[in-house]
Amino acid sequence: MSILLEPKTPQNFTVDGIKFFKKHLDKIRYDSMVTDYPITTSEISTFMILHLYTDEMGQIRSLTKDPSISERKQLCISNLSTEHDLTYETVKKAFDSLIKRNYIAEVYTKKGMHYEIVDYAKYNHDIKGNITDEQSSYFRIPLVLFQERIFGQLIKQRYHTGPILLLELCQYFTVQLGTNRRSVEDIELIKGERTMSYLKNYLRTTAKRVRNFLSVIHNIFTFKPVEEKVKSPSPDRQARKRSFVQVCIRKFSFSLNASCLKRVDDSSERKTYASCKKEMAARIKNARVPLKWREIKDIERSISRIVNISTHFKVVNRSKKMLSYTISEVADHLEELHNNGKLNTIHSIGAYINKSFTTAFNAYQKRFLSSEDRIEIAHSYYQTYGQYPPFLIAED
Repeated sequence: MSILLEPKTPQNFTVDGIKFFKKHLDKIRYDSMVTDYPITTSEISTFMILHLYTDEMGQIRSLTKDPSISERKQLCISNLSTEHDLTYETVKKAFDSLIKRNYIAEVYTKKGMHYEIVDYAKYNHDIKGNITDEQSSYFRIPLVLFQERIFGQLIKQRYHTGPILLLELCQYFTVQLGTNRRSVEDIELIKGERTMSYLKNYLRTTAKRVRNFLSVIHNIFTFKPVEEKVKSPSPDRQARKRSFVQVCIRKFSFSLNASCLKRVDDSSERKTYASCKKEMAARIKNARVPLKWREIKDIERSISRIVNISTHFKVVNRSKKMLSYTISEVADHLEELHNNGKLNTIHSIGAYINKSFTTAFNAYQKRFLSSEDRIEIAHSYYQTYGQYPPFLIAED
């Protein structure tokens, strides 16, 4: 007997950040507990930072977002140390260790080498359309966490499990926003509680160092005491050194800074773009097409343009079919160029792909759009913009 599940209400807020997979966190947890060569603070921090630079397939073709850096220097590890206030030696040692531990891999192609987060593409591909499945497989790290550049302090002060606790907190808020607090409008209600005992055990340190750790991360996660115990010196032991009142914190209430959250854009266009981008990235990766980071960004801009046009095809229920056709045609053409050794003859991959999308889109119109469809699309477009759509070509 099948059970019909009631559809969930739309989610109001989400963490404004990058995707991190639960299975990678599980691997980090395990590697932190082994007795021989446990994973270090710098290795976890570097692995987290690398997620800023990956595409949908886990490929890293640049270690910087600075457009002034030349293509020759985009994969220099020094970019990470410069952009995140870390020493080069720390990042280089952590990077090499992550390769040995099989967290990242070097991938060689005809056009050179790039890095890849191991299993990222696999985990990303396994995400189902169901929201609950998505939340169980990945969570988001707030972009603000990287902007605050706190990793250097955690490494210097030897908070070995500090980055893991950060990941745990990120996972907690992602799940809260997706399940228990889906429809919340007041972000002050999105909070949790942790005891001092829990934090001391997790960070494997003293109460004093716990409070210091919380001060380091306070611009991302704010911890406020909610349960305190006042210890006064015993009146019959005045001779003891401690003659002051001591306040012991037993429990904290914690919340995520509002700057780390964003209201969910329920636009189908945003979701469609993400899906199309993932599909194209998978085709490029599986065909081993050697593209550079900037070339991939150009392709993504072309995809965005076609997705925008596709919204006007919804009136005749042909949006998805048009996108499927055009992306498939362009991906096939790109793979054919690569297999025939003609990719190197193209001066600008970005411009060429943009033109290819236009060609495929026009071919779709000629093959699949009827006169009635064109009239419906044109009428709807005119009602909204006061002019006829420039993307519709004349019938033969």
